[in-house]
Amino acid sequence: MTENNGMSRKIIIKQCHICNHVIETLNEPQRCPKCQKSYLPLNYFHKIHSHEPQIEELFSSSDELLEEELIKGLYVLW
Repeated sequence: MTENNGMSRKIIIKQCHICNHVIETLNEPQRCPKCQKSYLPLNYFHKIHSHEPQIEELFSSSDELLEEELIKGLYVLW
């Protein structure tokens, strides 16, 4: 976890399902930095039907995600 103005932030750890590259970030990754595979945001279908946002608005920060929303084996919140 990293410090942000005295607050602890979770880190998203994601493994690319194409090239197995491991990504550590504070926001949901939009693409793999190694193979450039594009990703959909977590909860895509729920988010897309609630309103019509731009695709970039659908990606969440680590603090907005819950453990239950992650894809087991590909994501971890640390």
